[in-house]
Amino acid sequence: MALVTSTLDSVIVVWHVAVNAGDAEAAAAACTEDVEMTGSEGLLRGRDEMSDWVRSSGIKLMPKEAYDVPGGIVVAQEATWPARSDMQPTRLYTAFGLRDGSISGVYPYGSLEEARAHPVAA
Repeated sequence: MALVTSTLDSVIVVWHVAVNAGDAEAAAAACTEDVEMTGSEGLLRGRDEMSDWVRSSGIKLMPKEAYDVPGGIVVAQEATWPARSDMQPTRLYTAFGLRDGSISGVYPYGSLEEARAHPVAA
């Protein structure tokens, strides 16, 4: 099965720009009220949690490729943490759920296969 490269949905572009600028409110506004996100602390829910994550993580995410999946898009990203010299750049594969023009889920994985297998359909 061949992978089909997708173009990024505009709301995902807006979210990346906001995250990279540290603009927690804009990142949260690109999401549904009940957005889910997995991270080091487990499953987080809601725009307030998304805002808190953007403020505290200091992460920068450079999209590299995108792949369509049912209900969303998987984005391959180069993740860096400029304020943390102990963190090496890391390749992440994030499954983004989309609903009604907003991001409903953000699920990062270490491999494309894992991200593509995540059920993101709303």
